[in-house]
Order: sequence, then structure tokens, then C-alpha cells
Amino acid sequence: MKITFQKSAAAAGEDLLVRFFTKSERSQVARAVSPTEWSASANAVLHLHDANLLCVGLGETATAHAMRSAAGTAVSYAKKVGRTQLAFDLLERREFAEPAVEGAMLADYRFEKFKTEKTAEMQTLRLIVPDIAAAKRDGARGEAIADVTNFARDIGNQPGNVLFPESLAEEARKLAVREKLRVTIFDKKKLRARKFGGILAVGAGSEKPPCLIVLEHRVGPASQPPIALVGKAITFDTGGVSIKSAASMEEMIFDKCGGMAVLGAMAGIARLGIKRNVVGVIASAENMPGPGAYRPGDIVTTYDGKHVEIVNTDAEGRVVLADAIAYARKDLRAAAIIDLATLTGACGVALGDHAAGLWTSSDVMKNALLDAGEKTGERMWPMPLYDEFFDQIKSDVALVKNSAGRLGGACTAAAFLKTFAEETPWAHLDIAHVANITKDRADLARGATGFGVRTLIELVASWK
Repeated sequence: MKITFQKSAAAAGEDLLVRFFTKSERSQVARAVSPTEWSASANAVLHLHDANLLCVGLGETATAHAMRSAAGTAVSYAKKVGRTQLAFDLLERREFAEPAVEGAMLADYRFEKFKTEKTAEMQTLRLIVPDIAAAKRDGARGEAIADVTNFARDIGNQPGNVLFPESLAEEARKLAVREKLRVTIFDKKKLRARKFGGILAVGAGSEKPPCLIVLEHRVGPASQPPIALVGKAITFDTGGVSIKSAASMEEMIFDKCGGMAVLGAMAGIARLGIKRNVVGVIASAENMPGPGAYRPGDIVTTYDGKHVEIVNTDAEGRVVLADAIAYARKDLRAAAIIDLATLTGACGVALGDHAAGLWTSSDVMKNALLDAGEKTGERMWPMPLYDEFFDQIKSDVALVKNSAGRLGGACTAAAFLKTFAEETPWAHLDIAHVANITKDRADLARGATGFGVRTLIELVASWK
């Protein structure tokens, strides 16, 4: 998509002109339109063919998120009716150039690598703005953020026979070259030498060996402790010995999306040149019921020497994250740790597919993440870490067990992870039901969503 900027709507030519309206502005539409015909509610569209005008609703209030979503809706609608050249009228919305570009690019993305017939991409997007220089600056930022989010979606959508720990490591190496990041890959041999017992246990049943990927963006002061972004990247999850049912198991290709959020965020942080030390740590394995698979009843020793009783091999994400979080705490001496994982179905029971769950040991981090999520439109909801959840994961034969059953399942999983963060400021985002969608939305195609990429970038950029 080629993005250009101009000052006059009159120069839009044959491009489909798009204007955005809140509900209170609905009456400004060029001809009389009843509320029944078009309400201007969020993402509602009205195509005035005779005027070559597409009106898109922003809902009650014009916000960055409303604009991002409305811009995406405009692109999705235009592609459905065969229009690939758009002009967004932002003369009265000058502050929204960044989310408008971001939303347009996110909506233009489709994962069609393996399809014979592909959807036509948008050719051009013109932004009609009063200040071209400012809009170019903001638009460039929006373009960069959308591009790395779509990169994370593209990797996230890859099937398990194409994307597995070793090939993911290769993608990380390529990314490091492109974005000038330092990369370290702990392959199976190095994992054994360094005693990453959790990652090794989860990956033991697969012929595809596990790995730990470390990406470093070191542009802050040498003495500045890094922010650690930690992601779960189970490239395919059968559940292992505690095998899942067959229904919808194909969606387990998305069990790597926490790691993909970290991958995309590190790309964006580097591309935007954010002046802070940040390290991305991605724990990757394939959870299979092979001859060497770990079993219920096994005792696993994690990277920091803690002992974990395995109760359920399908609670594998927290086991690989235990190693990654311990590494961030011990070796990186992180100032703060934020982990993202498609961790529990229980989080979806609590919050549906409308928000990620947020657990944290720090009010400062809670507020920073909520503020970042508000700006990016990636919803999250604070969840509790009661002492009783820690009691539930106590083991009779080890320090902790990796599952405490159904009751409070998302919260006991978070308590498990907190055990490995110890006193380091820490936050956990359970993105299990927001990391991918199964049907197209008005502003986003089905598949991996890239949830978390934009929030992490915003969080690091505004970190105090």
C-alpha cells in the first residue's frame, strides 16, 4: 500500500473518499439519512455511491482506537466492493493520522501464503490533512507499528509443519539482521549445558528440538537494567501425554502467539529507535506425545533450580515460561519482566474473547500496562493474585505443581509464574482468547491478531 499526503479533498480524484463521523456528527452527512439507515455507531458504514463517499462511524467519541478500527473497517469494506484506492479525509481529525494508517494496514493484511487465488491488496491510501509534515511523521510511526504487527501475525499464522522451534529461531536471526538486534539462540545442546529443565521437558516428546531465543536492543546506558519481554512460543500443542481432544486442535498453531508478540515488539522497538535497554526472551518447543515425552508425575528442575511436579502435560506453557522468566531475573537482572502467553482456557471463560487477563505484582506496572492498552485498543483486565492461589499450586513432592485443576485456573497459572519472577517487578498477560480470531471482523481478518505487539511498544516507549 502506497501512502501519500495532501491538503485538499478536491484532489482525491477517483479514489473512494472516506469521512469519519461520531454519532453526534451524523447529521453532517451530505444528504438526509435516517438513524435507522445509518447510526454512525462504531464501524457502521454508509456508501453514498453517487457522491463517491464512504461514511464510517466512530461511535460516541472520536478516540485513537475508534479511528484505528474505523480506518480498518473502511479498508475491509472497500476491498469487498473492489475498490483499492482510498482517500481518508482527516482535515478535522488531524491528530489521528497515526491510528488511521495503522488501522488501514492491519485491515489490509491477509494470510494467503498457501492459497492459489489471493485477495487484491490496497494500492494507495491518501491522507488529506492540514499539516503534511506532522501527518507524515505520525503516519510513518503508524506504518512501522502496523508493519511489525503484521509480521508477528504472519509468523503466528504459519502451520506447525512449517514453523517449529528451529525455523522460528531462523526467523529471529533474520529479524535481528534487519533491525540491528543482538540475537542468541540456545539450541538443545546449549539448553542441556545450561540446565533449562522446563523447556527441555516440554520439548522432549517431539523430533523438533526446543530452543530459547534471546533478542537484545541495547541502546540505553550500559548500566541501565533492561526491561524483559518474555513470550511463550509453543509452535504446536497436542497437550502431550495429557492429549487434547481432536476438536479445534488445528488452532493450536496459535499457541506460539505470546512469543510472536515479543518478536514483533522487539522489531518495532528497534525500528522506532526507542532509547531504552530491552531484551526479548522467547521460549519455544513443540508439545508432542512422543517416546521421550514428559509425563504426569515427573519432577522437572527449572533453570533456577526449583522443582516442579508435573500434574498435567497440557499445562506446558507455564513450564517453559518458568525457565525464561528465571533467565530474565537471574542472567539479565531485568528491571521488570512482562510475559505474554496463550496460557489458559480459563481466562476465556472469565473474559471471553474481549480482553486479555492481567496479573501483576506491581501497581506501577498495572497502571502502565492499562494505559498502554487504552492507547492501542488492546483491552486487558486486572485479575487477582490471592494467597490462596499460591496455596493451590503447592506440591507434596516438590516446590510447586504445574496445575491446580479447574477452579481459578487462570489465576493459579499466574501464581505459578510469579514463583519464578520472585521479587522482580512482573506482569503476566494471558492472551489465550485474543491472540487469534476464527472469523473476519469488520476491521481485522481471521487468524493471528498480533495482540500485544502494539501494547508492548507503547509500554516501553512511555516507560518511566
